[in-house]
Amino acid sequence: MKFISVLRLFILYFTLSFISCSKPPCECDFTPVNFIKMKVIDQQGQNLLVGPAALYQVDSLQILNQLFNLDINNASVEKGVTDSTAVLINFYVYETKNYIYYNSQTPEDSIEIKWVRKTGKCCNTPMNYEVVDTVKFNNTLVNPLKGIYYFVK
Repeated sequence: MKFISVLRLFILYFTLSFISCSKPPCECDFTPVNFIKMKVIDQQGQNLLVGPAALYQVDSLQILNQLFNLDINNASVEKGVTDSTAVLINFYVYETKNYIYYNSQTPEDSIEIKWVRKTGKCCNTPMNYEVVDTVKFNNTLVNPLKGIYYFVK
């Protein structure tokens, strides 16, 4: 008797979950981009963040809104997934100017990003999102190479 009751509940649950999943998924025609992939290299092309020539640790990098203000981080920093020698910077706020803090012995570098606001549709509703237009490292325009910005220090 208990088996039949459990079986009925299972069939009812399975039927209801199937009905609720038959609804078409909500789709967006855009993907917001709040990150950049970067490598900090020296004049010889050696990666200064990852590998044998690394001078800085990825875990100690901070992206600051204000110069010398360690209390205001504007991004998370992590090693890249598809390219483990790249660093991924996920921005919290679309600030134009940010600063890379390496450690207390190294001067900070500046990153200037021009964000462009676009409009797309998500679930048939118009939504605004930002994408990266241009990137400058220490006032020098940098173009990505295969999606990665190479900052020469």
